[in-house]
Amino acid sequence: MRHFRIRAATALFLAAGALSCAANSVFQLSEDEQASLNLAMGTPLTFTVTRDRSLETWDRAHAFVDRYNSMKLRSVSDSVLLTYEPPTYEQVPAPAAAGSSIRFGYTVARSSVVGGIQIAVTCTPSSKLGEKDADQNAHIAAYYIMTGRIACDRCIIR
Repeated sequence: MRHFRIRAATALFLAAGALSCAANSVFQLSEDEQASLNLAMGTPLTFTVTRDRSLETWDRAHAFVDRYNSMKLRSVSDSVLLTYEPPTYEQVPAPAAAGSSIRFGYTVARSSVVGGIQIAVTCTPSSKLGEKDADQNAHIAAYYIMTGRIACDRCIIR
């Protein structure tokens, strides 16, 4: 009986170790992904593009929101893309407590300014628990809208 317990404990220990290693590798970013994410995080959430680039920039905003938002598109106009109703954060129970996932909504606005077209990007979570991820999502969106390149696709929290 004692020999069986030792073997069972050893097997359990090895399985837990393997799962721990697997879980850590899922969230490890390659050097290229980390460099891309750093570029995105350095991108301002409000920026100006020249008027001759404004249509392609706005098309990229549409493409990003269509592909990566996790809420329904609420409003589209020539000056704003809106995918959510602003949350009140007074949800009872909170999404994590209820077992539901946090959802992320985007607002992308454009306006005419001296020198070009100003783009402002916001990502809002459905719960306070998602504020850090929403900030990262917003910077990745801004980087894509500005450059046309996705920084670390798997870093976008949906």
